[in-house]
Amino acid sequence: MEIQRSNLSVDPLSRRFHIYALLWVTRNCEEAISQILVTKCGVPRQYIQRGLHLTLYHARRPLPGLTFGTMPMKLFADITETRFMVLAPGGENPRPELEPSRRSVGIRLTRRNTSIPEVLRLRRSVYQFETPEVVGRRLPSSDWRNCFGARHFQPHIKLLRPGSGVDRDLKKLGVVFRSALERIEFGKLEVKMAILDDGETRF
Repeated sequence: MEIQRSNLSVDPLSRRFHIYALLWVTRNCEEAISQILVTKCGVPRQYIQRGLHLTLYHARRPLPGLTFGTMPMKLFADITETRFMVLAPGGENPRPELEPSRRSVGIRLTRRNTSIPEVLRLRRSVYQFETPEVVGRRLPSSDWRNCFGARHFQPHIKLLRPGSGVDRDLKKLGVVFRSALERIEFGKLEVKMAILDDGETRF
């Protein structure tokens, strides 16, 4: 399964476009994750993120030739090679100023995760459309480097919204979570464009 070129022609220097490539968690898996967080981890349901997905790629410029759409797929992430993290720069490591209970919390796939080769293959199928005109003076994206946004690519899924009240030691949460969930299942790949309209992002 590859993302193919299309006849799309847009101004590569326009700042009105955002491109996203998303791996969506299946509904059954999302419900299982929600149940575990509520019943096993004690997280109030209102703080659990809905619409779970992993962002493979994000650009703040159009990518000429990239096709948008959704493709069904099956991809499983090894739950043993996942770690909880605060969704902030450097959030993969405990830091005094990053209080998990007051911030968004996600789960990241380690580089040893069995799903990583396929995750990177899908990511390449999108960032291959970067051109010198799109990139400008930035370094182009690679498997583990982002041209736009956060410098380093860390495959992760946002699970908790700020205010969840989870323990500062996310290792405790991770142990309980991994013992209750067999794997993370992704069911589709979506590539889409967001257009900025009066300061709001519209898909």
